[in-house]
Amino acid sequence: MLKKFLAARGYGAIDDRARLAYKRGDTIFVTKFHPRPTKNDTDLALAISDVEAIGWTLIDRQSEGEGLQRFVSLTFRRTGA
Repeated sequence: MLKKFLAARGYGAIDDRARLAYKRGDTIFVTKFHPRPTKNDTDLALAISDVEAIGWTLIDRQSEGEGLQRFVSLTFRRTGA
């Protein structure tokens, strides 16, 4: 219940938020992802694949900031939309 509450407010795991947006019927899902600096973006790749497994297709990716301030803006479109 807490995961659903947080996801509805834009917090929590990226796949939980994506799943909630998909169930709502959203056509576009936009989120910011903060990759861990020590993981060489493997966590970013895993997050993208988790979201795409739900039924989204990545259409835009934009990196901003540096070091611990770095984040990636991700835009997904519902597959088939």
